[in-house]
Amino acid sequence: MNNYVSNGFKGVLACSLVALQLATFSTAVYAEEGEVVEIPAVTSVNGDQSLLTGDQDQPVEGSQRVQASIMDNSEISRNVLVMTDKSSQMVHNGERVQAAQAITIRGGVAYAPLKSLAAQYNYTLTYDAVAKQSTAKSGSQTFQFKPNSKSIVVNGKSVTAAGTIFNYKGSLMVPLKNWAQLTNSTLKGVGKSYTLEWAVSEVVKYKAPVAQFQTDKEEYRKGEHIRYEDMSYDEQSEIVKRTWKGKQPAFFEAGIHEVSLEVQNKHGLKHTVTKFVRITDDLLYNQADYAMLYAPQGGKIPVAGGEVLNYTPVPYHVVTSPMTFVRSNSPEHLLGDEGIAYRDVLSGKFRINIHNQNRSQQDLTVYLLATNRNQTDANLTLDAFGMGGPTQYVSTSGKVAVSRYLGSYAKGEQVNAMKVPAGKTVVVLPDISKAPIKPGLTMTSYSDISTDAELEFSVVILDPTKDPLKALPQLSMMDRDGKHVRGTFSEGNRTVEVQGLHGEKPERLIIGDNASDIFVDGVDRVTGIDEINIGNTGVLYNMEVEVAPRTIVALNARGGHYAGAFLVNGQVINMTEDSILLNPDEAGVLYRTGNQSEKVKFTFVLASGSNLPLHMLFLPMPEMKQ
Repeated sequence: MNNYVSNGFKGVLACSLVALQLATFSTAVYAEEGEVVEIPAVTSVNGDQSLLTGDQDQPVEGSQRVQASIMDNSEISRNVLVMTDKSSQMVHNGERVQAAQAITIRGGVAYAPLKSLAAQYNYTLTYDAVAKQSTAKSGSQTFQFKPNSKSIVVNGKSVTAAGTIFNYKGSLMVPLKNWAQLTNSTLKGVGKSYTLEWAVSEVVKYKAPVAQFQTDKEEYRKGEHIRYEDMSYDEQSEIVKRTWKGKQPAFFEAGIHEVSLEVQNKHGLKHTVTKFVRITDDLLYNQADYAMLYAPQGGKIPVAGGEVLNYTPVPYHVVTSPMTFVRSNSPEHLLGDEGIAYRDVLSGKFRINIHNQNRSQQDLTVYLLATNRNQTDANLTLDAFGMGGPTQYVSTSGKVAVSRYLGSYAKGEQVNAMKVPAGKTVVVLPDISKAPIKPGLTMTSYSDISTDAELEFSVVILDPTKDPLKALPQLSMMDRDGKHVRGTFSEGNRTVEVQGLHGEKPERLIIGDNASDIFVDGVDRVTGIDEINIGNTGVLYNMEVEVAPRTIVALNARGGHYAGAFLVNGQVINMTEDSILLNPDEAGVLYRTGNQSEKVKFTFVLASGSNLPLHMLFLPMPEMKQ
């Protein structure tokens, strides 16, 4: 393919998805791989015609001047070279540079010394005394100049110069216009000042990061806690990924165990280090005792599921706080029908829980809409919000939604505010509608909302291509599925009052069993049917418990799997951090007291998509050994 030397030539920038700026003082041109861009090569200002003289545009076969293949470790630098007529001083990127000769005007053409230009552009300049020819070379680019010639050889092909090349006081003078075109530079003339500007792709040789770690000892007993210190570093960049293999907080088999750490920087360079940990035959802790002492919050400990039922039940008293709570979970499974899943008129402070799984063969979107049927505008604020999904796993959707909701609730900061004009409908939760629920996926949300007037709230299921505000008047109510919960409840908040000190012996506090913890009654406002909030999903619990010294507080799922989150002293603890509670033979660590008793505050919402009841366990920890 021919490339063209011209006042406005086109070129292909192969930048491999890197935005390459080819800048002029007034114009910036950006290109991606394969994109053709227009680059202004030569301009004049204030009518300076010396830059515009010379032959017309012509093809230069084999030239690759505008091909800038940018590698992952390349950087673009912008260069500016300013020269002044009759002055041998040049300014390159703000630094003064001495040129071999001053800019010279001959025959209406501006010339500059080749030696000085080549030096500023980092071109290698050689001279052939026999051929009386100077050659400037950079990479695959080669330009050959001869005095008293009106042609330049570019990569073996002859190109007509703007003027005759000549020697002046020992310097070979070449037309500035040609140099600009050959080097893919922008040339501007303002009065007696000439400016060359060009971009250069510079290959930067990045070094790999250094992976390094140490343990606090070289030899350990079985069940002895190992402290790892990551000392990895990168002098040029930053480490963005760490991958451990074989790392365990403790080993329970004697022998030599291999542990490796791989680190990767933002340039994709990696380094790995491997060390060996020696474990003796001596036993410090078994696995159960070790977990009781060292498992982190959000981690798991093993328990004997059958024995848990023999632990002493913790008595408590429930105090209900008025807080309207709406649960839209019936139908839970969306089969492709459009409609209104639930509707009620609400005002003041209230909570809305929406939980749906798409079991159709098409994408569906869930909206929460608010309609103001009053004669005056209304104000609405979103006080706390958490959303999970759309995701493949039902329990993950509920867990993530509860975790995010509790984090938002703990901050106590307003999430959003909007005005609902009289007679209008607005989308209240745009986040749940950003991405449609694809077939097989589940989405869950929890929202605390406040309004200063009665508004009609509608949970709408709709084809993603349709406008919910236009579609709403034509939608009908969807039927309940006869299994899941749909309704409005007046007791959305509960305070659990617990007396005494707990954890001196194994104890259990039972949640969500409809015996100790009675399910909330409500009504389906659409059908008028009385409703029971089975599992109390979506109800916000608060309790403070005085916990004995050296006690672990853990959550045990009794009805099957459970995935959720708790606020413990204001900190979100996921159940669990890396997994879910799978069965009654494991428990998730919520808190661990030190050598003094502590009053511990728990705030939680029972998550959608999981099974109940739950037992909160208070277990004395084993003694520490030396």
